[in-house]
Amino acid sequence: MQVACGDDPSAREALARMMILEGVYWGEFWTATEDDELVGFMTWTPPHSEPAIPKDERAKVVGPFMQALSEERRTYMSGLFSGEFPGFVAQCLGATGKHDGWWLRIAMVRPDRQGQGIARKLFEPMRRKAAERGEHIACSTTAERNVAIYKALGFELRGSRTFTSPWGDWGLWVFYQKP
Repeated sequence: MQVACGDDPSAREALARMMILEGVYWGEFWTATEDDELVGFMTWTPPHSEPAIPKDERAKVVGPFMQALSEERRTYMSGLFSGEFPGFVAQCLGATGKHDGWWLRIAMVRPDRQGQGIARKLFEPMRRKAAERGEHIACSTTAERNVAIYKALGFELRGSRTFTSPWGDWGLWVFYQKP
């Protein structure tokens, strides 16, 4: 997310580490490999798990990312994480919609492997798992190019919004897929 990290590679690394660790610690981490090489991965937060994460445990994961930011970006992101982002997601999915289903924290496919069906292969097992349990899956993106990808994967766009920051405007799109 450009607005969070700017051009600071250490902040980008801290953001990626935070998003991956959230899935590893409190959710599920799914990988796609070919010839023992990682070509893609996704992390998911299971239904009802995020609200149960103790604040001190969350701080251990989020803290290094926040510390990697400038003071101005830290202040902005703190407000975003505690108010605007969850508020908009709730507007799109319902008050507990993000927590009542599987939430995709991060999805990555290596650039040289994009467009080869890897994301679809990663999504299919989660789609089946959620459907078997009668649970929805949901996600958001800040990259406009991902909107077409999520739609092609069967997600319904539930809402989009342009946020304003001191570094420019940025978009957020929220998606939902029923079981």
